[in-house]
Amino acid sequence: MATLESNRYGKFRVRVMKVIRHDETHHDVCEIEADVLLQGELDGSYLSEDNRSIIPTDTVKNTVHFLAHDQLGTCRTSFAQVIGKHFLETYPHLAGAEIELRERKWDRLSIDGTPHPHAFAHSANGEFFSRGSFSRGQAPVLSSGIRGHLIMKTTQSGFEGYNICEFTTLPPTSDRVFATRLGAEWSFDSTATDYCSADAAILTAAHEVFANTYSPSVQRTLFEIGELALARVPHISRIELKMPNVHFLSLDLTKLSRPNQNAVLLPTDEPHGEIEAVITR
Repeated sequence: MATLESNRYGKFRVRVMKVIRHDETHHDVCEIEADVLLQGELDGSYLSEDNRSIIPTDTVKNTVHFLAHDQLGTCRTSFAQVIGKHFLETYPHLAGAEIELRERKWDRLSIDGTPHPHAFAHSANGEFFSRGSFSRGQAPVLSSGIRGHLIMKTTQSGFEGYNICEFTTLPPTSDRVFATRLGAEWSFDSTATDYCSADAAILTAAHEVFANTYSPSVQRTLFEIGELALARVPHISRIELKMPNVHFLSLDLTKLSRPNQNAVLLPTDEPHGEIEAVITR
């Protein structure tokens, strides 16, 4: 005997871009890619030929496009709420919906120091995303974050006093290049409303800690980023941070009659250290 323990289905990588026209020339844009997963009374379609419970995934795609036309603004987290609410209110046999929205960021061009009303450049440093978990009869669980945000500083970082054993070859240093592809996801509490401001404040906090504070280890810097994020944004309850090393290794040029000045470095991502933590209030 086989038992269907759980199931869910939906549509992934639903793409849409919305031009928000405030007047004839001043525009904003929001481009997202959506993953939508549905759960509920769907067992019949797995256990028999009865497809009445299935909402076609093509319908899911069309729904996202329709809702984008009517309700997508510049805040992807708010739009995740719109999608989740729609499916639970429209289909009584659904028990839950999981939404992830990934945003391609467009920065407004500045011409002669003046922001252009309708011209943009792709901001490629990292992928912003929002998640929403929606269950019938319960408050939604919302989070937002960024993946692969590449940041670097060329000094004010070291690594000393670590555990040493017979396999340790890494030399200690008080001055090194520190680079990482920052990943972060923060969870909103039920009082949060201004999600976009929270996103901006948390990224600003991460930049401030990274740039202005001496780093004795990636671990310490990671915690300080989480600590400041929680202090700056009272409506988040939890932040998960990932800071993999992006290594720039010192090249020994003494054999080429050049002093070893820690100026010419070898970029490498493989293998890399992976440092992760969750910080809560």
